[in-house]
Amino acid sequence: MTLERWNWKTRKYENYDVPDSWCVKTFVPDLDTVVDCASCGTGVPFGLCYTSLEIHNAVGFGYAVCAECYEKEIKRRTDND
Repeated sequence: MTLERWNWKTRKYENYDVPDSWCVKTFVPDLDTVVDCASCGTGVPFGLCYTSLEIHNAVGFGYAVCAECYEKEIKRRTDND
């Protein structure tokens, strides 16, 4: 599956491929549903995920990412501001 990932240095989206076996989501109705982090693939209950600052769908909604990957995204963003 190909998603879009924001590149803070170039200020443009780039194609970002994740395995088809990953269950990446921008929304699920049950927060206990386990989804895969769109960045590292770790399974996490959706209610414990963060909205990615970088990995988005075609209309700009962020995919769910784990806390560790979200912290890395924040660092990349602040390093390039």
